[in-house]
Amino acid sequence: MIRLAPRDEDSLVRILELCDRINSARQRYGDGLNSFLADEDYKDVVCMNLFQIGEVSHSLNDELKASMSEVPWREIYGIRNIIGHAYVIVQYEKIWATVTEDVSALRALVAETLGRE
Repeated sequence: MIRLAPRDEDSLVRILELCDRINSARQRYGDGLNSFLADEDYKDVVCMNLFQIGEVSHSLNDELKASMSEVPWREIYGIRNIIGHAYVIVQYEKIWATVTEDVSALRALVAETLGRE
């Protein structure tokens, strides 16, 4: 485990919590693309948590991000920008792909960095 600055540790804990919220939403609302696309509340919950992950990740120390090079930090912040600024053109199928393909991997890497595997 690498030594983390308190601010970075707090941010990683927050990212972990946000990933867990997305996973909880999947359990609550349903774990399929059709359920996701049909429910505005579901889309809002997921998008807000992805937005927050992007926002929090942007404040992480550059050295920490470099040490976690397998995490696509730039793309994470890019999703935040799309959700926050171009919400009328959000491609929800791509958001769903991010949720199903990337959130668990991000959570695992963050938990590993925090020593919470």
